[in-house]
Amino acid sequence: MNRKGQAYYQRQRRRAWERDGGACVVCGRTAESTHHRQGRSGPDPHRLANLLTLCGDGVRGDHGEIHANPSASYAYGRMVPRLGIRTPEDTPVLTRFGWVLYDNDGGTTAAEPMKETA
Repeated sequence: MNRKGQAYYQRQRRRAWERDGGACVVCGRTAESTHHRQGRSGPDPHRLANLLTLCGDGVRGDHGEIHANPSASYAYGRMVPRLGIRTPEDTPVLTRFGWVLYDNDGGTTAAEPMKETA
């Protein structure tokens, strides 16, 4: 990632931290990392709807739990498939406050649980 991209990512991480109150969206402990719900290879992977603040890192805490249990993470909207019709903007995520949709302006909206798809 070049310097401009790194600066943008750091700015977006800070905005996600502010949106989530510096706490893990799953358990409420102090957030230690930022998780990309839909990986980092797509267009604008650092947009706010794609970021969650979590305790732990990719191998421990809730961040580790998400990566260790992809089926549950997809069902709870904490991961979004790279291929398919869903995007982070239209995929509700289960947080400690219930189901929400994240937007790219730093807002959240209460949402219904994600429906199972065949």
